[in-house]
Amino acid sequence: MENILENKELINSYLSLSVQKQFNLNIDLKGEYAFAENLVSKRTIIAATFSDKILSHPIIKMFLTSIISQINNGNCDTDFIKNQLKTL
Repeated sequence: MENILENKELINSYLSLSVQKQFNLNIDLKGEYAFAENLVSKRTIIAATFSDKILSHPIIKMFLTSIISQINNGNCDTDFIKNQLKTL
């Protein structure tokens, strides 16, 4: 993704709406991840900081981990996320 911090709100919406659509649950994801600098690449990444609220639901944890990994690896760009939000 071009710059994760510049697209923070877009990412927040994408993660929340993805969980809502996939699991029919409205879960507040505030505090469940943070934006941090990768020590090696110096790129901003999303770091999972899952609480018991997420850890107690392994399938949701796996789902969020997968989406976060896709974003961190650059497999989801801004245009992709915007298009996904239109369909969610």
